[in-house]
Amino acid sequence: MAIYHFSAQVISRGRGQSAVASAAYRSGDRLTDERTGEEKFYRRDVEPNTMILAPSNSPEWVKNRERLWNEVEQIEKRKDAQLAREINIALPVELSNDLQKELIHNYIQKEFVDKGMIADIAIHRDDQENPHAHVMLTTRTITSDGFGPKNRDWNNKELLKQWREEWSTHANKALEREGVQDRISHLSHEDRGLEQLPTIHLGHVAHEMEKRGVATDRGNINRDRKEYNCLVVDLQKYREEKKALEQEKARKQTENKKLERFTTAAERINLQKASQLIETKPSLSKIAEKQAELNNHEEQILKNNQSFHWKDQKIKEASKYFDSINLNENKIQEAQQRIDTINWLNPLKINENRRNKEQALKAIVTAKEIIEFNDEKLNHHRKILSFSTEKEFNKVKVKHETEGPNLLKKNQNERQKIQYEQEVFKKAENALKNAFVRQIASNYPERPEIANLSFSNAQKLNQLNQKQGRIVPIQTIEKVVNNSKQEIQRLQVEISRTDQYQSRLSRASKYLEHFEEYDAIKNKYENNPLLKGKMLVSKSAKREYDSTITARNSYKDLMKREGITERTDFEKQKNTLEKMKPRIPEFQEQIQSHEKGLRLLDTLLKGIEEAGREMQWKQEQQQKKIQGNIKKKNHHNISYMER
Repeated sequence: MAIYHFSAQVISRGRGQSAVASAAYRSGDRLTDERTGEEKFYRRDVEPNTMILAPSNSPEWVKNRERLWNEVEQIEKRKDAQLAREINIALPVELSNDLQKELIHNYIQKEFVDKGMIADIAIHRDDQENPHAHVMLTTRTITSDGFGPKNRDWNNKELLKQWREEWSTHANKALEREGVQDRISHLSHEDRGLEQLPTIHLGHVAHEMEKRGVATDRGNINRDRKEYNCLVVDLQKYREEKKALEQEKARKQTENKKLERFTTAAERINLQKASQLIETKPSLSKIAEKQAELNNHEEQILKNNQSFHWKDQKIKEASKYFDSINLNENKIQEAQQRIDTINWLNPLKINENRRNKEQALKAIVTAKEIIEFNDEKLNHHRKILSFSTEKEFNKVKVKHETEGPNLLKKNQNERQKIQYEQEVFKKAENALKNAFVRQIASNYPERPEIANLSFSNAQKLNQLNQKQGRIVPIQTIEKVVNNSKQEIQRLQVEISRTDQYQSRLSRASKYLEHFEEYDAIKNKYENNPLLKGKMLVSKSAKREYDSTITARNSYKDLMKREGITERTDFEKQKNTLEKMKPRIPEFQEQIQSHEKGLRLLDTLLKGIEEAGREMQWKQEQQQKKIQGNIKKKNHHNISYMER
């Protein structure tokens, strides 16, 4: 059984203690105390499991146990200095060694090391029934340069209460993950309302004496308290069970009141019928489980019926084959009798007798072929119906014909029962779903259409409220959906703008290359006197220059259309594009995030819109019904007056 033990003490030089000696005793390491020059070593039968945890800004040497505690001894100058704080924690025996180590590591890291302390942990398992951890903690702040001033905040008594409570939280979560039912509490028996007396911690000296069979005062106290606790445990158990029963009764009463509030009289009758069939209070999960059982049972009955009809068909086929065999065996006997009765002594009928014999022999051959054919067909039926002879077959047939009607009647009755129960459970399921929808709708009195939500959409709305820890107004959902859609649209516009920007610069890049090519030719003509003079005397040179100017101006216009004037402008816009492109994945990720959250909310809003249309349709049908009743009443009154 998991037990809670968490004690804290201060290791003080004023009490003749040494940080190095304390670390050596707890770790089992051989350490030298530089202040006294003594070597400290305490032999242990079971080697402790040790580790040192330190803040990330600590110097590397803090991981060396000997140097760590010698540094502590060196920086503490007072003769009554507080050298370290130690906590002693009992580890849950229900956890494996590795899980115990992981548990204490995570707890110490979060509650102490992350706050700035260095922790020297030693797990002792000398007694398998009493695994525990000794944790020595530094009292000064630590930096990359070494120890700084003492942190007086760590002496706060409220902080000790927090450490004790957090240990029970960490341990209970670890027990829960491993499926262990036991839990521990940092509260005293008195605070928890228990009459049991808490045992006291033996300490290592008393513990060793008790292991050797030597009774100690602390051991005697614990034995007396355990004996007392055994006497009151049954009473405590009774009180707890009684309290649990009362709480369960109150819970059921609350659920019944809630059910009555959100169900009609007819629905409550349907739920009562389902309750009688299930023999407990119906729930959607239990109804679904029962429906699955009924479906499997019905499927089995259908298979049995199919099997019966299949067997019936095979027996009928076999009967036909046997009938054909028997018929042809009779034909063989008749043909043989005709042969046997022929009078061969009458010379006048020799030809006639020969014809009769040939016909009889032919009939025998034909009959034998038919018999052989039917017998071959029967081989399959012999195998599947388990018979060898016709006599055995007749037994199978008689048994089938005798038991068949009863079997079919039984299956029919079973199916009728199943169909009845299926109908009961279906009505009960609808009653529970309707009650759930009405319960959710009660949170939104200003939105009457919510009462017409589908069960699945009501579940979605309930999940949303539970996740938010409050009743989320429909207007808020609509606002979130609209904002998300607008944000998605904005991000898509940003992505599209970047794509367009890139496409535009891609086109402009080609135009710029051509422009610069023709501009270079233009400059060559205009800056070279020889070529300039050549244009005056050569028509081809003049044509080449003119076409160059035309092409250059054309590409310049195309560049202008794409928003580019020259190379410097292009490079500037290209740099702008390079700054825009890295944001595309970020925009896409934001869109996916919005779409993921939007799917549920958008589906929910569409469901609410559908519920609104359903409510409107019901109101119209109700109005038509009222108008129809008024017309009937008026017609009846007119007819009465005419009479």
